[in-house]
Amino acid sequence: MRISPDLKAFLEAEDLDGLMEIRSKLRQLNRKDVKKIRSILQKWNSPQAVSNLLLYPFLIPEDIRGSCLLKGLREKKNSYYVLASIVGLQGIDPTSFSEDERNEIKESLIFTLKTSGGIISARGSVSICDYLSSEDASTMFELLDHPNDTTRHNILCWLIRAMEERGSDAFVLMARSSGMPEDVRKEAIEKFQEYLRKKEAGEVSSFSMQLYAYIPNLRDFL
Repeated sequence: MRISPDLKAFLEAEDLDGLMEIRSKLRQLNRKDVKKIRSILQKWNSPQAVSNLLLYPFLIPEDIRGSCLLKGLREKKNSYYVLASIVGLQGIDPTSFSEDERNEIKESLIFTLKTSGGIISARGSVSICDYLSSEDASTMFELLDHPNDTTRHNILCWLIRAMEERGSDAFVLMARSSGMPEDVRKEAIEKFQEYLRKKEAGEVSSFSMQLYAYIPNLRDFL
């Protein structure tokens, strides 16, 4: 039994648009397919195939899915694996992971936001929202001076939703107790209050929605 032609095409695809189309054709994996996927992820030395699997982690056997995504998030040599894992997480229900895995994913994403920029932090600021609780608000406040505009926007979007019911006074208090520069705190408070005013007036605020940055192909990223 050989691996299916569709899986072979999927593992070799270099264009993300084409990859999505090929993924739609992968209805069911045979035993050889699953064995091949396990082998690729165990060896971890085929950048295109590993990246494609991390981008579409439903193809990864469930028993190793969480560990592979965590390995991708912690990758040091090939940062595209980090991006692929971040994007892959956006299509997965966090409750499919164990509590320990969810905590590790959250901590890895926080570390990524603290140490990365560009597309990685921009997409990371989207993925992390599913793993945060209101208890993480102070940690996210400390990231509001991130150099990437999209990352800052998405972090503030999450903070506004997390703090909305607690009201303006609570938001102001937490902002002022954060270690952020005064201009960053002032801007965050103003945008939070603007969001509340627009909501009360029945208007839509730009902070009602996250921003999704464009994902490059592996060859373009490198």
